[in-house]
Amino acid sequence: MCRMRSLHTPEIPPPDAEVINCNSIICMRKLLLLFLFGAIFGACSDKKVRPVLVTDIVMPPETWVFTPGDGVTVSAEGFEENDEIMFEICWEEGAEGFAPNGYARGVRGIVTSRTAASITFLAPGHYPASTTTVLLLRSGRLMPLGNIRVADGIPKTAALYGITEYDTDETTIDRIDLETGAETRVKALGIGRGVTCAVGIPGSGWIYGVYSGSMTGFDLTMNYYNDFGYQDYLFIGQVSDSAVALLSYDAGRLRLTTQSVTRTSYPAPLSWDMPEEVVQQLAVQPFVRAGSDLLLTLCNGDRTCTPLSLSVSGGSGLGKTVGADAMVPFWTVAASDEPDKFYQVGGYAVSKDGVTQLRLFNASGDGTFGETLAEVPGTVLSVTEYAPDSGTLEICLLCEANGVRRIHIYDALKKTQRTLPGEFGCSQIVAAK
Repeated sequence: MCRMRSLHTPEIPPPDAEVINCNSIICMRKLLLLFLFGAIFGACSDKKVRPVLVTDIVMPPETWVFTPGDGVTVSAEGFEENDEIMFEICWEEGAEGFAPNGYARGVRGIVTSRTAASITFLAPGHYPASTTTVLLLRSGRLMPLGNIRVADGIPKTAALYGITEYDTDETTIDRIDLETGAETRVKALGIGRGVTCAVGIPGSGWIYGVYSGSMTGFDLTMNYYNDFGYQDYLFIGQVSDSAVALLSYDAGRLRLTTQSVTRTSYPAPLSWDMPEEVVQQLAVQPFVRAGSDLLLTLCNGDRTCTPLSLSVSGGSGLGKTVGADAMVPFWTVAASDEPDKFYQVGGYAVSKDGVTQLRLFNASGDGTFGETLAEVPGTVLSVTEYAPDSGTLEICLLCEANGVRRIHIYDALKKTQRTLPGEFGCSQIVAAK
């Protein structure tokens, strides 16, 4: 809080009445008027003039505290069809990655409905508990509408999620307990909404994917589904701790476009020469970054699969073809020459005759398979990595055997293996926070 230092004015004894004449009185009045006008104009010049875009504003009661993703309705006269909502978010207590007494400006709101007399938007997520100023944006002009209070919206812990795609063109998302295997429904996305090639960026609060050529995503903090737009995307994968990337195909080239979930800038898109018949054989699943290579899978249609590696330096190569009913890439870590230091390596979950092996892959070398880390029953459908702390790196596999789907977990650091209780109906699994 800013405190103003008090000013002390010494007492001045009143002059004798005879000393004051008319000219002195007139002069004093002029000085007082000049001082008054100066104070008025000075005060006006310090205030930023705000446009009046709507009138008769009615905000929710100040005692209400909204959960991120809750609908917030503001009533007023004069809303227009293209009006948008912006936020200035101010919090007093931070969380991990957030300093106390912080703020975020220029946050765009998600408008869900509007009329000439009201506008409804979602309370913002991804920030500590805050007092949020709601602003109306119209043609580049901003008008404050008032303040709302929003509860803590920071993602707390990473979790495993199962994504189920139904024949009715509906998709559901369920949280899976990593001890009991119990499933809790998070969201039914509804007809015509989906998330394939699902990936999760730790700490982002989002599950990202592609659906019908568009980049799509589900905000776990705000319980909100978003279609980011049709760009003819084929695959998606995580390329860093703060970014996903998407692959599209045009004019004989696979093109990589990076999408940051922070404000980090990335270089121009990469691309690789690729025959169309090779692209058509690529399995629809997330690609994996292992060091300087992106790993994908070619399904050859004859119970064999071939690794495809795309180097970020621009080259590409096919690995050794192996007999496999399914093959899904994964990443893990290997010990370096320095104590307690690791580096990222890649591999594939290779399924043959009802058995899946986690096998390392030498992408930067001769394109051959190396050590087998673990073996589990069933044919692999989906793989995701879960690293809740520095001492744990669990590779989770959704596998199907005799029509039953189970989740097997291999800890790459502890070299242990377990299977979650129960059966699962999902077609994909993804770790996200």
